[in-house]
Amino acid sequence: MKFKGFFRRTLALLMAAVLAFSTSYAQDKAKYVFLFIGDGMGLAHISMTEAWLSQKDGKISNTPLGFTQFPVMGVATTYSASNIITCSSAAATALASGYKANNGTVGIYPADSIPLHQISYKLKELGYKIGIMTSVTIDHATPACFYAHNERRKNYFEIAMELPESGFDFFGGGGFEGARNKEIKDAADQIYNKINEYGYTVALGVDDYKAKKAGASKMILFQDGKKKRDSALHTVIGRKDGELTLAQVVESAIDFMYEPDGKGFFIMAEGGQIDWEAHSNRAAGVITETIDFDKAINVAYEFYKQHPDETLIVVTADHETGGLALGRERGYVFDLTVFNDAINGKPVSKEAIDSLNKSARIGWSTKSHTGIPVPVFAIGTGSQMFAGRIDNTDIPKNIMKAMAATPVYTDHYYKRKAVFDKERPIGENDIVFLGNSLTEGGKWETYFPEVQKALEKKGGAIRNRGIVGDTFGGIDARLDQILPGHPKTIFFLTGANDVSHNLTADSIANGIINVVRRIKKESPKTKIYLQSLLPINESFKRYRLLNGKTAMFSEINAKLEKMAKQEKVTFINLYPLLLANGPADLSLPASQQVLKPELTRDGLHITQEGYKIWADAIRKYVK
Repeated sequence: MKFKGFFRRTLALLMAAVLAFSTSYAQDKAKYVFLFIGDGMGLAHISMTEAWLSQKDGKISNTPLGFTQFPVMGVATTYSASNIITCSSAAATALASGYKANNGTVGIYPADSIPLHQISYKLKELGYKIGIMTSVTIDHATPACFYAHNERRKNYFEIAMELPESGFDFFGGGGFEGARNKEIKDAADQIYNKINEYGYTVALGVDDYKAKKAGASKMILFQDGKKKRDSALHTVIGRKDGELTLAQVVESAIDFMYEPDGKGFFIMAEGGQIDWEAHSNRAAGVITETIDFDKAINVAYEFYKQHPDETLIVVTADHETGGLALGRERGYVFDLTVFNDAINGKPVSKEAIDSLNKSARIGWSTKSHTGIPVPVFAIGTGSQMFAGRIDNTDIPKNIMKAMAATPVYTDHYYKRKAVFDKERPIGENDIVFLGNSLTEGGKWETYFPEVQKALEKKGGAIRNRGIVGDTFGGIDARLDQILPGHPKTIFFLTGANDVSHNLTADSIANGIINVVRRIKKESPKTKIYLQSLLPINESFKRYRLLNGKTAMFSEINAKLEKMAKQEKVTFINLYPLLLANGPADLSLPASQQVLKPELTRDGLHITQEGYKIWADAIRKYVK
């Protein structure tokens, strides 16, 4: 599929965001983040579980689960881009990326079917370790949406084949549904060969994990035994001693990824079988799976107690399943003790399920999903952002804020990228202007009309590939639209948005040069002109995320000029030409070198007069 390879990129790059991102970041920074998703877990499922814990002891109460005692609680709406009632993959895509998706799709932006860039990828690029785990199969809808991109959630084999390409550090839980695809020859061998090719160590069971972890750079932890390996974890009811649990997987993930002096980690853990039990209206299974999910969360909570100022735990659901009601027909009572035998392992036939529900006086309105909001519980650094009414797309955005990380992509990014997809592909007779809003705002073909005419005669043109809010990482993520055509020339400028994201001058310069290196590698005949960052003017007070960062622009340019020379790439220094008093201002301290007020209306973007100066400075190179 066209989505494979979209994110096979150097994980030293950061992703795009709007420079004027309006909401402030959390004051404290979360270093370790856990996102727990109880698939299908509505508030009624939680309340039923707590009521059973009380009723089994003869009490009228709700004995709280661990996560329901977290200090922050909210509710999240769950509708998808296509339906008021979401499916798991659309909801998980929202939770993974901050974007609504169509039901049935995995990690796909609904307009023009563009692959989304999930927060798991963004955080990996920032240096965080990433762990994805579930109690069902790892290529099922919810976990898949954190690493895969596919038009159909049931393309399990294709999704499984994309997993190792992510480069994530830890996967665990149930194995690959796609490995059991009988329509694909040697499906399991193909999947596991690719996993081995990408440097993953596969451990079957906790003991095997402990024996192999020291020599592993990336880990996959599944169940012991080849027959069980590619199945979902066993449900609590009927689980045998020693069988792998979600709590053990979470514990192993922490053990594998925690580094006291490291960048930190992000863990997504799904309690997937709450949903499966609710689809069958099996109340006993919902109760036991919810308790099991709580045990996995408690592992994270114990970690939180050791690192309270650096940890964030968020617990939510993708949707509610079953339309569960605690109370049936008339009266003010329900009795969950009728499920005790089933909870203790007594088999219950499908025919007996409804009878038990009636005896318990609970009701189910459907064996599918419903459209009601789901609960959100949180504790730790940044947890206050999850209080009150939010949408499921706010959850990943708030996680990124809590981690003081790059915000998610904007609609403009995906829409403009979609426009590029519909245009004539870039070719060898094209000159490409590549960058952020400064590039997008230029009318490049009008600045060089004679060059444009000459290119058109050869089937080429001057092409504007700027996108508002883009960064060096966002640019890298869309080079597939440019480099296969081996354009004649690329004029490249970016960096201002990266400065706004609190990155260091070194990391920004290195990120920009990594893009240059990729262009050189994949399109060696393309002439590259690396342009400096333009100066800014903080006196306009328009972009608060740039406050106090004027001097960084000069510092980054100095690093870029040196690195460009090492890469044998032409560096064009536009910076002094746009200063208040021109190159003479270079004698001032860097913090006083500002964009000429007459050339800007907001302190960042330039007027057409500014573009004229820019165009004149590069005219001799545009040919």
